Amino acid sequence: MKLNCSLVEDLYPLYVENELKQENCRAIEEHLRFCSNCRRLYQEGTGFSDVSPFYEENEQTPSKDLDDRIRLSFRLRRMKLVAGLLAAVIIVTAINQYAANREKIATLMNGMYLYSESLNIIAKNPYEIDTNRELLSYQMDDIIDLGNELGWLERIRFANSSYHFIVNTQALDEMAAILRERKNQGLEDETDREAIELLQRYTNTLFKRVQEEYTDFHHGYSSYFEILDVEGIASPINQIEELAYFYNSYHKLPSEMELLNENELKEIITSAFNAQDSNIQLEKNLNENESDYNFDLEDGKTEISGVINGYSGAISFATNNTNKLMGQKSKNTEELTEEANNMLKSLYGETANFELRPVNDGQSSRFWFTPIAGEYKMYFPISEPFVIEFDADTGQFFMLSAKTSLLSKEFFTKNYEEKLSQEEMENKAEQISGKKGNAVGKGIIYSAVTADYVLVYVFEGEENGVYINAETGVVERPYIPIY
Repeated sequence: MKLNCSLVEDLYPLYVENELKQENCRAIEEHLRFCSNCRRLYQEGTGFSDVSPFYEENEQTPSKDLDDRIRLSFRLRRMKLVAGLLAAVIIVTAINQYAANREKIATLMNGMYLYSESLNIIAKNPYEIDTNRELLSYQMDDIIDLGNELGWLERIRFANSSYHFIVNTQALDEMAAILRERKNQGLEDETDREAIELLQRYTNTLFKRVQEEYTDFHHGYSSYFEILDVEGIASPINQIEELAYFYNSYHKLPSEMELLNENELKEIITSAFNAQDSNIQLEKNLNENESDYNFDLEDGKTEISGVINGYSGAISFATNNTNKLMGQKSKNTEELTEEANNMLKSLYGETANFELRPVNDGQSSRFWFTPIAGEYKMYFPISEPFVIEFDADTGQFFMLSAKTSLLSKEFFTKNYEEKLSQEEMENKAEQISGKKGNAVGKGIIYSAVTADYVLVYVFEGEENGVYINAETGVVERPYIPIY
């Protein structure tokens, strides 16, 4: 192949960059061997754009940086090609990942389908099934994985919400147990029947919604374009949990409950901490049950944060963020006890009465406190849930911890009576437990069966204690918060 000087000049930049085929390279080298003009320019490295013996004198001389621009042009072309290839790889990888994710969601929907079906079965037989947790546990791993495999658009719908895919089976078990207790003792009422109807409606809604989603994700290639309706699935689950919470806690339906407005809640907080010139911020607690608000109080240099129940107005937790316990004990136990009493009365009313017991034999600023109504104390089935703490140096409030649903002002205002004889209660307890014995305890509990504070005698049972209402003889069930 023979080349003329003009063509060699055009191909020269590609030759230098080794961008030509072998036969073209050999043709350029052969031309340089016989053309002294081109060879001289090549050996000196000045490029071909400066002069050419074949140009006419009146021809315009090319710019001396033409070689550099040609090289840059080819480099840019290569970079564009590489960038295009990388973009294609990224797009293909993203498509493959998306397709794999949709296939994984479709597979995990099998577990969600069986889970919602099991819930539907439970709701149809609420009195008979007492192993809800075992029945629902088989698909639990699939549902947890389903939540972890959600795509970014699906996750956005979960952001700043209380959505989840798993029902609190402990609350559901408790609801079923209370329904059975009330029916067996002839206490079943309209609230029980409506609660069952709502439970059946919510579980049926969930099952139908999951069926629709299951079908959409198992519908051929179009399934790859499906986005899981997380709100449609999570909403009936939230309704089931809300129903169980209000039924177990208050023996009421969600529609019967009414939140206190924020001004009322702020007044309660202001009064409790004697903070007349204060700024209070309230925020719904999305991580717990929807009856609780987080609050922050600022009163001068004092900053107190805590949790208040939006229905009862009872404060379950509070801590003074500006008070640092230094370990000094300038205040004696009697002085701190008085401070604790005054604080508790501001929380529960002037008629409230408590037994306070210092932790560590009176050498601490922390107290266990037990509510007392008349001659009866609150009875704790498991452990004492009420603690209050003060700075032993200044006597300032430091921390309060109390179970909201176990204590409210109504505890102190109710009249408790023992209308049954000891023998009558013993006989009733023997019928339940199968063994005769004396009472091992006595006190006031908040009963999930009666949904009120009741005076009970406690007898030993096969597994748990047997709680006999001292006024009515009803077999009670102490309410233990599980949220």
